[in-house]
Amino acid sequence: MRRSVTGRRKLAAVGVLTAIAVGVPAVSAVAAEINGSRLPFSVATAGSSEDGDRWKGSGSGHAKACGDVPVNDTRTFSAYIYQDKSFRPDPQIASASRSYKQSYGCGSYKGTSTGGKYYTKASWAGIPGSRAYGYVNAQN
Repeated sequence: MRRSVTGRRKLAAVGVLTAIAVGVPAVSAVAAEINGSRLPFSVATAGSSEDGDRWKGSGSGHAKACGDVPVNDTRTFSAYIYQDKSFRPDPQIASASRSYKQSYGCGSYKGTSTGGKYYTKASWAGIPGSRAYGYVNAQN
């Protein structure tokens, strides 16, 4: 009798641990790129650009600006998230500035509203003759 109770407890413990192991990656995978927020750019010439796509605020209530330029150079780029306000100046919500030789990275989370519309902007330094492309995006 004792063995069957111990066996059931072990089976229950294994079931709980399996559920946790399966559930943790799903929870940590929630922080991802917001669909429609990616803005690619060429670093052959310096410039800035605004993404024409507008996206709604994420259900998480926050977003962060991210980006990457896969070039080994000390020049920098900046990523921005702006809220689209009709007939008013658009406030900057979040930003990040990184050196080209740093790998992909993000700024800090800032609050968004689910009813608001947002877009990404980028500014970057040019490397004449380079064929490299970088991008900025928003993550929730």
